[in-house]
Amino acid sequence: MIQTLLTLLLAPLLRLLARRPATPPARVLVVQVAKIGDVISTTPLLRELRAGLPAAHIVVMAAPLTAPLLRANPRIDEVRIIASRDWRGLKAKLRLAARLRRDGFDAVLCCNGGATWPTLALWAGIPLRVGIAPNFGGRTSRLAARLWSCAVPHTQGRLVIETMLDLARPLGIAPGSLAKEAFAGPGAAAAAAACLPEGGQYIGIAVSAGNKMKELGTAKLAAVVGRLAAARPAATFVLLGADADREASQTLIADLPVAVAARVIDTCGRLELAAMPALLARLTLFIGVDSGLTYMADALPIPLVSVAGPADMEDARPLNSNARILRRPLPCVPCSHYFHAPYNCAIGTRACIVDVTVDEISAAALQLLARIET
Repeated sequence: MIQTLLTLLLAPLLRLLARRPATPPARVLVVQVAKIGDVISTTPLLRELRAGLPAAHIVVMAAPLTAPLLRANPRIDEVRIIASRDWRGLKAKLRLAARLRRDGFDAVLCCNGGATWPTLALWAGIPLRVGIAPNFGGRTSRLAARLWSCAVPHTQGRLVIETMLDLARPLGIAPGSLAKEAFAGPGAAAAAAACLPEGGQYIGIAVSAGNKMKELGTAKLAAVVGRLAAARPAATFVLLGADADREASQTLIADLPVAVAARVIDTCGRLELAAMPALLARLTLFIGVDSGLTYMADALPIPLVSVAGPADMEDARPLNSNARILRRPLPCVPCSHYFHAPYNCAIGTRACIVDVTVDEISAAALQLLARIET
């Protein structure tokens, strides 16, 4: 709070000290330090930036986890990795601001909330500073939003992709398509082919979620696999996740009859993140909850069944025409929003996830399969 208040007091002087921008902007910084799904949701903005500023040098500041995925994106010239320690504390903020000042950015577009980024952007002397004013946030964040040259409000009932696209308006770029994108990195096609040969009917199952409150659980997923295996004798089931999900995937396989388990391919931890788009592109159908892999499947686009759980589908939802969203209309839903994501259930039951049945998930998957085969 103190840093924000002092910056507000010094804002007139800091604005005078800011460098003069190039017109059109020659160097543009996009800040997106959140998780995989958030990065996928930023791709429409990156596409429109590249189309609107073909000669500009576009830099994305990203977290270590998502940087490989962004490096595969042809809309971007450079990816800067930044960890939370790089902006925690006054000394770290000053070092980062000095580094950004030396980089000579003409504009910054920030896709993340909080007080840190508008403060840093002004300290760095970036002349055009555009950021999102979230619909959730404390007093400090609301005060800090005054430091943006232009604060774009994100309001309830609007897709966050639409809000992100509006960040480009001050650069003279009108919003374009909402379609997400996911690009595979070098060597991804070969890595995916080693896991899944061409020509199979592959049903992908996301084993877990970054937010454990959203997870379906291995027992329910195993029951879904069993139900679909009986209905689709030619299908192969692909378990998807990171190396940390290997224990869960093995538990899921152990819950299956031997004959069904033989039709399961466990890819958890076998591919790097930048190769996942190539793996997902081989799927016939994807089943998951509101998490990064679901956003990626939607971007490709892969027919998918998404269990929304606590997530606000007005904020972010699958947009491809072959997407089915399953949700429980409970009084407490949604409690998880783009700029406000609780990691524990307030009522202690996780009913929005637990009450979605195996029958519902299986029926939605089978209906989609029938639809895409006609």
